[in-house]
Amino acid sequence: MQQKISQALVLVGFVVATIGATGFHSPADSANGKAMVDGGAAAEDLGPTEPLAWTLLGAGLAALIAGGLVSKMSRRSGGAAHQDGLASIREHLNAVRQAVVHLDETRPADADLIREIDDLRGGVLFELGSQSDEFAASVGFDAYASVWSHFATCERLLNRAWSMAADGHGDEGREELPRARAAADAALQAFGRLAS
Repeated sequence: MQQKISQALVLVGFVVATIGATGFHSPADSANGKAMVDGGAAAEDLGPTEPLAWTLLGAGLAALIAGGLVSKMSRRSGGAAHQDGLASIREHLNAVRQAVVHLDETRPADADLIREIDDLRGGVLFELGSQSDEFAASVGFDAYASVWSHFATCERLLNRAWSMAADGHGDEGREELPRARAAADAALQAFGRLAS
């Protein structure tokens, strides 16, 4: 929104300043207060300047300066939003890692494993996954892929553990938890390299 306001101010400022500048006559045109036409005959009295020329020029320049300031503030707030977005990604990655570490260390029974992974899928995994587009746009595709490939692996392994537990093969499902934990660790490490 600030960027649009900035662009509007610059456009209006340029137009108003240009209109104001047209109210000034060159010294050649206003010599002796007369405009010269073919053969040097005086056509009309132009006067030194139009009455609103200075006012319009000043207002236009003020709008141009205001547009520049709004643009600068917009870039600063955009940088703050970028930092807030990255902090949110880090927070969610940490929450996923903590949850996976808890599952790996406690090795819950099948029903509890299913319930806890369901809670993760409906909670922090969903929230983190919904930020993927913004994350990719803010850091670029290569940096995004370096983090998100590990996160996606962690999520896939949790889904496998859930599926195996739901099919009555909880022991095999629990074998996926150390791999999911390693993937969560790798995602956080890759994210840490982005921030440094």
